[in-house]
Amino acid sequence: MAEANELELIGAIIGDGHIHYKPPKYYFGLTGNKITDYNYFLHLSRLIESVWGKKVRVFESGRGLRIRVYSKQIVLKLINYFSLPFNKNKCYYVAIPKKYIYTFKSCKNIIRGIADTDGSVFISSKKGSTNYPSLEITTVSRNLAEQLREILLIEGFRVANLRSYKSKKSRGLAYKVCLYGKSNLKMWLDKIGFSNPHKYGKAIEAI
Repeated sequence: MAEANELELIGAIIGDGHIHYKPPKYYFGLTGNKITDYNYFLHLSRLIESVWGKKVRVFESGRGLRIRVYSKQIVLKLINYFSLPFNKNKCYYVAIPKKYIYTFKSCKNIIRGIADTDGSVFISSKKGSTNYPSLEITTVSRNLAEQLREILLIEGFRVANLRSYKSKKSRGLAYKVCLYGKSNLKMWLDKIGFSNPHKYGKAIEAI
């Protein structure tokens, strides 16, 4: 079984990563916000070197940050061992590998990586409360959204029903996994946490 750092990387790739598998070219990459994610991408680059022995650089391209790793060995492991989809349709079919969904000790590292990339922490206004902490994870993979909701419910989180909406960035629906309230956010920090310094800071500020 994979170690915690590798599973966190798998979560980040599930969230905001892509896998290119078109022999003879093999690579995977990650995309992030160049304003808020720089320190997090430095963290990811250190994990990649530690886990997979690849030195990578963080660079800007277009409006975002990028990491790209060329490795046939790693790409084949992502596809064959971790069962991650690849090329253009990855985002619609990606899911937490089945071998890890039954053990929260392992699964939490994947979930942390997903939230560090596809999660958002913010304050919203609810009836009777003007400062209501919220954590949302957004994905266009319905399977992934349902997995996340079920795992979090089993672990004792209060999770709202899935919300779906038409995303301008994709051809299909996007789904939101939503956790509301200070107790949920405190439980998240205790059981799962963030490796993304920006999102950790937002969570601390929110509670």
